[in-house]
Formats: sequence, C-alpha cells, structure tokens
Amino acid sequence: MKFNGEELTFKRIFTFVFGLFVMSFGVAFSITSTLGTTPISSIAYALALITNLSVGMTTFIFNAGLILVQFLILQSRFEKKRLLQLINCIVFGYFTDVALYFVSFIPFDASVMMCIVYLALSIFLIALGIFIYMPSNIAPLPGEGCVEAIAIVTNWRFSSVKIGFDATVVTLALIMCGLWYTDIFGAVYIGTVISAFMIGFTLRQINNIYAHITGAHIDVVK
Repeated sequence: MKFNGEELTFKRIFTFVFGLFVMSFGVAFSITSTLGTTPISSIAYALALITNLSVGMTTFIFNAGLILVQFLILQSRFEKKRLLQLINCIVFGYFTDVALYFVSFIPFDASVMMCIVYLALSIFLIALGIFIYMPSNIAPLPGEGCVEAIAIVTNWRFSSVKIGFDATVVTLALIMCGLWYTDIFGAVYIGTVISAFMIGFTLRQINNIYAHITGAHIDVVK
C-alpha cells in the first residue's frame, strides 16, 4: 500500500505510533517534575489549569488549532495529508493522559535532584520521540507540523526553528496563566524555559550521534 509516495509498512506505522508514545511520557515527566511542562504542551496545560479539562482534551483542542495555523503559513503548499494530524491530536492526547497515569505510580519526593532528573528525562524523551516518528513521513504532530511548515517556507534548519517556536509558545502560555489563572507560573516555570532551548539542541545531538554510529543521516523534515 502506497502512502505519500512511499510504501506504508508496519515499520513506518510502528515508528510513528511509538514516537508519539515516547513523546507523551516526556510531557508526563515534565508536568510531574513541578518545574513547568515542556513547551510543546505548555499552552495545552495552561488551558487544562484554566478550564479544568484533562490535559489530553486540551492537547487535542490546541493541536487542532495549530493545523489551521499551518494552512495559513503554507497556503497553496498545504497538502491534504496534513489533515491526518487530526488523528494525531486524538492519539497523542490519549497517550498523554495514559502517560500521566503511569508516571503517577513512580515514587516522587519533589526533591531538587528528583525534579532535575524528571526535567532531563522529559527533554530527552520529547527530542527522541520527534526523532523516531518524524522520518516515518505519515503526518507530524501539529506542533512539529508548524515547525516543519516554517522550515519549508524559510529553508531554515528544523532544529533551529524548533527553538524559536518553543520560545514563542512558552511566552503565550505564561501570558494565559497570568491573565486567567491564579498563578502566572502555573504551566510555565524554569524547566519550561530550559526545555524551550534544550529540546531542539538535544534533537540535533541525537541526530548527530545516530549519524556518527550508523553513517546514515535522518532528515526529520520531509
């Protein structure tokens, strides 16, 4: 079966779903760390705090909005396959709630060291998840889809655009909590700021290490 000019194999589907699953645990660890959620979920988490909806539900709402943003960026270059991101919204939202459930069973004493470990895990898992699922070339998550759209239009490096995009999302989440939540740092804290700059950097290092070991370069932008 052909999809997007390539054979739609079990391997492609598995790496796509597994990548989303890995990313969801990155989000769960960031929320549990109490240092602020990852940039990719900061606005969704802010919405959850403001509306009392589940993080999975607000993740779907926010990501659906990002599909519209991609259309505005790409215009005539917007491909129909990007509408499949609506399915991604549902899957990733569900995985996020599942990951939060399982992570809640891990003993967490809120010590400084434990918080730092959880933050480091979240950064690594988010970057690793992107590295795993993007090359499957099925359909990106709307967050990465927006980064990809900007990279396509500007011809900038995906990892560099990722840093700028994350920083923008963090700023908006901070403003939302400041206006409509009791604590301006409810969704955004020091860990979020660190993640905004470190996820793109970590993604680049994972790619470099993979290329060094295998001799193959994985291009996350199709």
